Amino acid sequence: MAGASFETIKGHNPKNIRKILEMAIFVKRYDDADEEITSIWDGSGLALPPGYESVGLTTKSDGATWTRDQEVSDVTSHGYAEPTRRDVLSDQTGLQFTAQEAKRTTLELDKGVDLSTLSSDANGNVIIDKPSRPQPLYWRVLAIGKDGDGPDAIYVVRWLPRAQVTENAEQKWSEEDELKFPATLSAYNDPKVGTSMREIWAGPGLDHEAMGFPSPTAG
Repeated sequence: MAGASFETIKGHNPKNIRKILEMAIFVKRYDDADEEITSIWDGSGLALPPGYESVGLTTKSDGATWTRDQEVSDVTSHGYAEPTRRDVLSDQTGLQFTAQEAKRTTLELDKGVDLSTLSSDANGNVIIDKPSRPQPLYWRVLAIGKDGDGPDAIYVVRWLPRAQVTENAEQKWSEEDELKFPATLSAYNDPKVGTSMREIWAGPGLDHEAMGFPSPTAG
């Protein structure tokens, strides 16, 4: 085997460095009849599944934070400095973001109450009561991140087929800050889909070969 220079073998490709320059988060109430999301790009544009509503604007400083909480069980053996067996006991994905728009979707996420049948009274008052024991609401969550524009656009998509709001942070009322609606959602396995999170990379600018994947074949 002939020798090669470091420049030849290092395998660095700056084109594979991605940023999520734009982002949109969509949610819909969980329904067993929902169609499974298997693609987001149809070759000419984005294909948003029916029923998904945008949470709207989110804070620039927080963006979207994807968490992964893992718990493992180690077996140690005499004479070994490292575990001789490791089992994953739990592996849960989470999504944290802070919405800025006050509207039904964000209020449902924040209050944990189904507001789909709520209407204002004769004087225009919208009344939302906090229940003494809120019932858990399950959601389907679709987050779409975008890098590049036009023919160079790449979309990084994560779909949580079954998720629940597990934490709402404090809300501050002040002259300086807008009303914010922080939410933390935890993903759960959807038995119908067979996963708790699906990630899709797509878009006209996606270079499959550069990423180490086979190029798509014509259908």
